[in-house]
Amino acid sequence: MGGFLAILGHNYTCWLKFKGGKGIATSAGVVLALLPKALAVALIVWILLFLITRYVSVASIGAAFLLPFATWWFNREDLLLIIVAGIIGALAIYKHKANIKRLVNGTENRFGKKKEAAQ
Repeated sequence: MGGFLAILGHNYTCWLKFKGGKGIATSAGVVLALLPKALAVALIVWILLFLITRYVSVASIGAAFLLPFATWWFNREDLLLIIVAGIIGALAIYKHKANIKRLVNGTENRFGKKKEAAQ
């Protein structure tokens, strides 16, 4: 519960009028403590997707999507952990909604590609 609240606090901080980041680093820390094997799989998928697409957002969304499945694979007997992993993954994907819109529109920035000057 504490880890989940830490993720929510980073996503919706009261100091920024309940706006915040995407909580990916905080989510990774919580998942590292609870589900180290599932995190290792998600990290491998993150690296592969990043190397293939050069989009940090695609890699993060892909790893977040995979997280509950990897959790199920390593912890089939613990339904609570699978549900928590699903909630953490769904929240991470939800926080990427602006990135998803930019990906669909073809305006998302790739890592290492210089931004074009505004005209």
